Amino acid sequence: MKLAIAFLIVMFSSSLWSSDLTTVEGIQSSIEESLTIGSDKEDIEAYLTSVNLSHGYDQYSFRYQAIVRENEAQCVFEGVLLWLFYDCAIQVFINLNENGTYKSHEVSQSYTGL
Repeated sequence: MKLAIAFLIVMFSSSLWSSDLTTVEGIQSSIEESLTIGSDKEDIEAYLTSVNLSHGYDQYSFRYQAIVRENEAQCVFEGVLLWLFYDCAIQVFINLNENGTYKSHEVSQSYTGL
């Protein structure tokens, strides 16, 4: 039994390390692999901490928010002007329901003008 638990922990940890947390797709995959509908706040916070995403909780929107800044994010620029004149980041929102458990997530690129 102990061996099986140790094996599961190693597999879970290696899946987090293998996820690419610098792209929208990589972050989405990591969340989908790590959280399930109904996960509680402790599970969500443990996940965000384990993948080293600095985060906060917005009590009015019932969601966790995290951001991957441009120096760490691998953004897909859709034109030269975006690349030249805007900073890019990846925004992560983990939405909770009224019971305080995980219901969905949103991961997207955002741009800030210089």
